[in-house]
Amino acid sequence: MNVTLRQMRAFVEVVHCGGFTAASRRLHLTQSATSLLVRELEGQLGLQLLDRSTRKLAVTEAGAEFLQHAERILGEVEQAIRRTQDLVQMRRGRVTVATTPVMAATLLPDAIATFQAAHPAIEVKMSDAPLDVILQQVQQGEADLGVGVFTGNEVELNRSLLMRHPLGAMIPSAWPLARRRRDLAWADLASQPMIVVPQSSGSLPQIDRVLHQSGIAAQPRFEVHYLWSAIGLVEAGLGIAVLPSYAGLLARSKRARFRVLHDPVVYRKIELVTQPGRSLSPAAASFRAHLAAHCKAFEERG
Repeated sequence: MNVTLRQMRAFVEVVHCGGFTAASRRLHLTQSATSLLVRELEGQLGLQLLDRSTRKLAVTEAGAEFLQHAERILGEVEQAIRRTQDLVQMRRGRVTVATTPVMAATLLPDAIATFQAAHPAIEVKMSDAPLDVILQQVQQGEADLGVGVFTGNEVELNRSLLMRHPLGAMIPSAWPLARRRRDLAWADLASQPMIVVPQSSGSLPQIDRVLHQSGIAAQPRFEVHYLWSAIGLVEAGLGIAVLPSYAGLLARSKRARFRVLHDPVVYRKIELVTQPGRSLSPAAASFRAHLAAHCKAFEERG
């Protein structure tokens, strides 16, 4: 059986219009073409749907039964088309982004706010999670996009660079190092009390390597698990923390100042991961482009 939507639409219009002439005008078809579509439908079903006479067109019992289903099917198809067009034209949709807690508190809020101001009908959901959970959510399709500083072992995911950010020192504002006019070098950290964050986006091995190459023996005074804790200790004047540049946005007062470290300038990459072989929805693709532009602007501002 090969019943088409055109055949069903022709039948429904003939019934609604009470005849082939008016139905043909609505369908922009000739009367003979409309009649042929209805006859083809009857042939496919093996049923007579209409009783035709020179005076009046009547719907048979089978035709009345089929009419209900045909109207429902055509209505559902039209609704599906409208909803799909809404997705394409950004009149509705949803995107889920998984990111680290620090980025969820720094880079992502402004990006989401400006995106939703431009696309108020698009719902953006954010999941803040550790890196391993972010990767799992993207791999399992729970998140459309994952954002973080990844290790380079995520071979099963598509990766793209969002921005590079330099490492720097968060210093108590009252300390001389914070007020120094010239660039701050890694060597300037020698003999300074350090606040260490082992889980700060995997930066610690890189920090240790640069300190070693600079001939500096770090003096950890505190070791904490969260950047917020490190910044609080810095603001209290208890030491210096080496952190990614965007972490400077977490400082709650003017008691701490962020300075990019030079000789050398060490960069970390913020990347976006997606599931390979899975096309992004129009909403997710649009947010990805918006986030990339937002990160580029942040990088250029330094």
